[in-house]
Amino acid sequence: MGTGNGGSGAVVGVAGNEPSAGGSSASNSTPNGGSGASGGSNMAGSSASAGTGSAGKGSGGQGSGSCVPSSCGSHKWACFHMPNPAGSGLPNAASYQDLGNGIVRDNVTCLEWEKTPATAAGDTASWDGALSYCNELELGGSSDFRVPTRVELASIVDFSKSPAINSQAFPNAKGGYHRTASDWILDIKQIGAGAGKDFAWIYNMSVGLTSNAYSRASAAEVRCVRGNGAGEEPTSPALAPPNQYTAIAPGEVQDNYTGLIWQAGSSDAVMAFEAAPAYCSTLALNGHAFRVPTMTELTTLVDEAQVAPAINRTMFPGTKSGKGIFYWSSQAYVKSTGQGWGLNFDDGFTGYNAGAADAWNSFPTAWVRCVR
Repeated sequence: MGTGNGGSGAVVGVAGNEPSAGGSSASNSTPNGGSGASGGSNMAGSSASAGTGSAGKGSGGQGSGSCVPSSCGSHKWACFHMPNPAGSGLPNAASYQDLGNGIVRDNVTCLEWEKTPATAAGDTASWDGALSYCNELELGGSSDFRVPTRVELASIVDFSKSPAINSQAFPNAKGGYHRTASDWILDIKQIGAGAGKDFAWIYNMSVGLTSNAYSRASAAEVRCVRGNGAGEEPTSPALAPPNQYTAIAPGEVQDNYTGLIWQAGSSDAVMAFEAAPAYCSTLALNGHAFRVPTMTELTTLVDEAQVAPAINRTMFPGTKSGKGIFYWSSQAYVKSTGQGWGLNFDDGFTGYNAGAADAWNSFPTAWVRCVR
């Protein structure tokens, strides 16, 4: 859930597990500076060929590959291939390498993650505490750790699990709220619904839900990250990387960093979650085969610097946004397969269709934007 242009804020969940009622308002190419890894080997004792550092153990999909660090100038956009769950048969299968020094390397994004956060109460009590914790963290001879942004944290979310993270790569990972270094744009500008607020993007790692409406003064966990060059400050607006999109054919837009090719428009009408796969598989736009995007793929379209809609409006005209207006992903809620995950481009917050009528997460039907 979230709060948009003129909307009211809502908290992401109850005791870090389930969403509560709240308000809401108004592939194929190689990314610039990175290449997607097709996978790694299992955590069970074999080493991965991808990655750098000490010989480590891999976790993820079949095959192996190596990524090239991105230097697009932004941490708030995905300048890397977005991982999908290992074993799903989708491109960019999640793959990790334990470097043996407290760091886990993502073989798809090239990001290097703190394996087991050693935070104390003061580190997680506030946003500033989390920033200080990561800034002061030293692991494996590296001291350039930071709090991950919204889209970086999204890259390790696995919606097929609860907690929503690979437990082999990140053993004993906690659920509940996890911080990001993405301040909400209306809070940055102190305008509209953000005036007087201290909201930043948050992930509920129990299930993978994200919201822009979480107070920086509230407690939350943090998992630090490093890599992929320089990027925005936490309180700076997202800066779109150069040459981000290309209209490669009528109605098709390629993201030159993630490699994903998107339907520029969307479905002509809303539909049930179960109907979305057939819509995309029969789209036949320019003779190509499309599918419903995963949740993490959908998150790459969110422009944190905008609201209502929070997307590049030139490349994706007519994108809908507002209370109860969601776009389907291909993924069902892990605890109830009849409830699908969706994203609301009012701000870019996510949810699964489980709310009572008029609740922020009540969307029995939604729009569809296909991908290939």
